[in-house]
Amino acid sequence: MLKRLLLFMGGYMLATLGYSQDKPAASPISVTVYGFVRNDMNYDTRQNVFVREGQLDLYPKDKDVQSDGKDYNKKSQLNILGILSRLGVKISGPDAFKAKTSAVLEGDFFGQADVNIGLFRLRHGYVKLDWKKSALTLGQTWYPLFIPECFPGVVNFNTGIPIAPFGWAGQIKYTAKFTDKASLSITAYKPREFAITNVNASDNTNAASMNASLPELNAHFQYKSDKFLAGAQIDYSLLKPYVKYGTAPNLKTSDETVSGFTAMAYAKIATKKVGIKTQFVLGQNTSHWVMMGGYYGYKATPASIETYESAKTTAAWIDIYGTGKKIVPGLFVGYSSNNGAKTGATAAYGRAIGITGRGIKDLFRVSPRLDFISGKLSFRNELEFTQASYGTRGNDGKVTGATDKVSNVRFTFSTVFNF
Repeated sequence: MLKRLLLFMGGYMLATLGYSQDKPAASPISVTVYGFVRNDMNYDTRQNVFVREGQLDLYPKDKDVQSDGKDYNKKSQLNILGILSRLGVKISGPDAFKAKTSAVLEGDFFGQADVNIGLFRLRHGYVKLDWKKSALTLGQTWYPLFIPECFPGVVNFNTGIPIAPFGWAGQIKYTAKFTDKASLSITAYKPREFAITNVNASDNTNAASMNASLPELNAHFQYKSDKFLAGAQIDYSLLKPYVKYGTAPNLKTSDETVSGFTAMAYAKIATKKVGIKTQFVLGQNTSHWVMMGGYYGYKATPASIETYESAKTTAAWIDIYGTGKKIVPGLFVGYSSNNGAKTGATAAYGRAIGITGRGIKDLFRVSPRLDFISGKLSFRNELEFTQASYGTRGNDGKVTGATDKVSNVRFTFSTVFNF
């Protein structure tokens, strides 16, 4: 009896397993792994302002002329790094709240700072709910001013910065889809990857933004068709740079804030053989987009509570490129200028700005490139010429009078294997 029972149970289990294998249950979640393995060789003819051991160059350093008449910053550099290798996961899940759901988790080995170069860092980590007429994105992804469909296709990891805006931020973005081509996005976000400069160096990262208790707000209108893309944005930021002055028992509190308004427009045209992308930025307090800028401080006396004014920055670029599959040329040309603020500043907080000594009036960059592609493997080559005009700064942050044009040429050879 026992023998028959065991034979019956065994047969039943085999039949059940066989049925399950013939008709596997559909998973409500699908996962796609993507990324690339990348190695870069960078050669510079001059010392540069950069991060991550020269992987990300910004602009050439000013002349450093000593008593012997030599410019000690006119020295070449070479480095080879693989820290840009990237790994990401795209996830699609079951519907929620009557919307299609998806998520992205992506990182690379660029590190969070020079001290931890080579460590894995978060680039994107967000969830998206997509309805027919609207969408909601929550998490860390691109700054609104960085347009994934319209950014410089340069080989250099600087992606056109400090002329073109770049970076990621924690955000909540709502998109209304008027038609299949026109949309309006409203984004509330906080600077994260590239921080706002603090007045007090001991404050936590992005304290000036966090103290304001108000997110940065962005409105973005976009029109998108198969061969044409165009859009415009208005961005508003509010900072509270400092909340406490002095030492006990003579402490003072400050409620001073500084606001910034930025306008941006962009366009992209694609044909069978050639594509053109362009962008124009008229900005205030633009340092968290890895551009020149920030804000200035004003004090009537050393004991006064400091007031603030946003630094003004202008930037424009154009990128022309081929649309071939095997040999792809490209050319990037960009320009940016420091436009200062009102006179009487006593301090400056940001990137490439100041009120004394020498500083940058404007930047110019031109970089031709040529890619060779075979399957998943690409050999990418680029010559990047960057010229900075250095001169004497006034207390309005502007450089006036004669300037010295200082330039660097960077050669980049990049090997990229996509998967």
